[in-house]
Amino acid sequence: MRRTYGAPGTTPAAAAFPPQPLPDDLSGGWVPEDARQNPASPFPAPKLFGFQSLLAGPLLGRIRHAAEIPWVVVGVVITVVGWLFAWYVMLVNLVFGRQIAGIMRRGQPGEPLYELIGFAQSLSAQIIALAIVAPIVFFLARALMYAQIRLSGVRITPTQFPEAYRMVVEAAEAAGLRRVPDAYVMLGNGQINAFAAGHGHRRFIAVYSDLFEIGGAARDPEALRFIIGHEVGHIAAGHVSYFRLLGLSLFNQIPVLGNILSRAQEYTADNFGYRFCPQGARGQIKVLAAGKYLNADVNFDEFADRAVYERGLFTWLANLGMTHPANTWRAHALRDRSRPGRLIWRPKQNPPREPLSMVPAAEPAASWADPLQAGRFTDAYHPAPENQRWGINATHRWVPVERRDAPVPDLLDTLWVAPGVRRSPVPPQGPAGAGSSDGDPEADGPEASGPRR
Repeated sequence: MRRTYGAPGTTPAAAAFPPQPLPDDLSGGWVPEDARQNPASPFPAPKLFGFQSLLAGPLLGRIRHAAEIPWVVVGVVITVVGWLFAWYVMLVNLVFGRQIAGIMRRGQPGEPLYELIGFAQSLSAQIIALAIVAPIVFFLARALMYAQIRLSGVRITPTQFPEAYRMVVEAAEAAGLRRVPDAYVMLGNGQINAFAAGHGHRRFIAVYSDLFEIGGAARDPEALRFIIGHEVGHIAAGHVSYFRLLGLSLFNQIPVLGNILSRAQEYTADNFGYRFCPQGARGQIKVLAAGKYLNADVNFDEFADRAVYERGLFTWLANLGMTHPANTWRAHALRDRSRPGRLIWRPKQNPPREPLSMVPAAEPAASWADPLQAGRFTDAYHPAPENQRWGINATHRWVPVERRDAPVPDLLDTLWVAPGVRRSPVPPQGPAGAGSSDGDPEADGPEASGPRR
């Protein structure tokens, strides 16, 4: 049965179409059987084992995070070795089944040989089950997810969210994709998220509605462009490839190691987003960090600086368990384009700029300000009334906070004294005591009346 798409009465008969090129008027509907509506594209068609991106290999290599491919190689090797080990144990069981069964009958729990054989059999059974089931599970899961999105999501098309569709088209062109990926808006229910995936030759991206809202002209369209470029970058880099997922299926089950590769892939996608829309990098981080209403009130540089200052054992352990880079680390990497984003160890250096206004949270609590000092500090450096709009659901674009208020040339810590009370110069204080490396606060401070920012 032939299918028609469009107005009732559309005929699918090929003979009914004149031989001239397809007219601009498609009001009669789209008939997929009409070869003229599927003209040959100058771009090669997607292939089962072909790369999604047509960018030159050296260029694609420069866009990738430096550690991504080495970790992919490690992951594939571990997965293949694990599968070979499992089949080897299974073969040994088949050949020496009687001897092994005798050992297991005579042995007792706790004996080294008994425990070793039992562990090898259990592990190999799990790996073999994964090797057999994973291809089927991955295929079905991807197919069902795409089907659910097609049934429930709002498709981004030239006539539905046309501005966003244009972003997808331009991002696909910049990433060298063979075809423009399918794109959808999904109900977010307050979640700020987007993702890319695929099924067969098809590739698609989905943006949650709460994140998609920032793309309006009254909000931050550049941030949405960056996000779309990021998700398209996942497709271009092969992160959603079916065979790549299979090749890393065992490796991704290993705690910590799989997360390192995942973070490297996120940095790679950020590089695609930055290449496509560098002016949206800061806005994207602000939205991910504070949401769609407070994003304009986030000071990006202060946020990125904390990647250096937030140190300690538990922050290091928390990072190891993350599938995405910490937002502060991600912001630092987007600001410093001279080196790849950090995967395991925090960044060590910030660019010179105004001093900190507060002691970092990593410092001992004894160095934190007390309530009286903090209250007087905010009295001395209060923002101008016209800039006090935190939490307002804006219907027009606010000036970003970085350009809204003057920087605070002072550090709030236990040695801080209100400007009007200072009798002698106060030595500059940094995050770890005297000698701030981020700039020296004024010795005598501002005027006693307290400047407005």
